[in-house]
Amino acid sequence: MNGGRRFALSLLCLAGTGATADELRDPTRPPAPTTVASHATQRVVVPRVTAIFISAARRVAIFDSQPVHEGDRVGDYVIQTITATGVRYRLGMQVAFSALTADDRQPTTARNP
Repeated sequence: MNGGRRFALSLLCLAGTGATADELRDPTRPPAPTTVASHATQRVVVPRVTAIFISAARRVAIFDSQPVHEGDRVGDYVIQTITATGVRYRLGMQVAFSALTADDRQPTTARNP
């Protein structure tokens, strides 16, 4: 019986040193971030003006892939003025200008022109 007690005692010792569910890690989960950024970087998306059509009767611009006229709304943007060089728009209380772009990759803007 002495051997049976040792075996039972050995099993209890091994059970106490085994891995628990808290220690198991999912190998497919990405590692947790080690540091927290002090401030988030916010990227401002500038609306694109890719075409402008001006006639004696009306002005139309392609603003964020949508045809717009002066006074129209596109999401939160309000189109104020369409010129031969771009579109002046209002977003909330801020007024900005988005220039007609020849290169779709690099839109240009000037704040409060």
